[in-house]
Amino acid sequence: MIVRQSALLRAYSKNGESRTIPMGERLRMVVQEALSVRGDTPTVFTNRSGTAWSERNLLYVYKRACGRAKIEDCTLRTLRHTFASRLVMAGIDLSTVQELMGHKDISMTLRYTHLSPDHKRAAIVALEQRFSGEKSREFSQHPSAIDTSVSAKIVNLR
Repeated sequence: MIVRQSALLRAYSKNGESRTIPMGERLRMVVQEALSVRGDTPTVFTNRSGTAWSERNLLYVYKRACGRAKIEDCTLRTLRHTFASRLVMAGIDLSTVQELMGHKDISMTLRYTHLSPDHKRAAIVALEQRFSGEKSREFSQHPSAIDTSVSAKIVNLR
């Protein structure tokens, strides 16, 4: 159901609780198109009689679509991990990700967020750029002060 550019998610969560999440413009357009086909039914995923899909129906249709697209090893949980990870990599704070995911505990959110190697590499580059040329007053060992034999060992850890 669309209310003020938000989507009400019902019945598919593990705890059975519904929640409302905001929708971006692209998703809103897709949902509006799907609802226009449905007529008066305020539910996007329905069978021919207008009844909302069960979890079993959703899984069946999802697996069939993945098969047709030749996508292997992609479950609905994979999509949740991707959603959480991309939010974090876009700079969204964990508390907001937790609410969007519907997690009661932040530790569950942390299980879902995975940073790509490129994202982690970019973080290191950003850190280096931020502090390049500055001598730190807070740390006794500035990179230029490290013994070269020690830095060689650090580089060889990988």
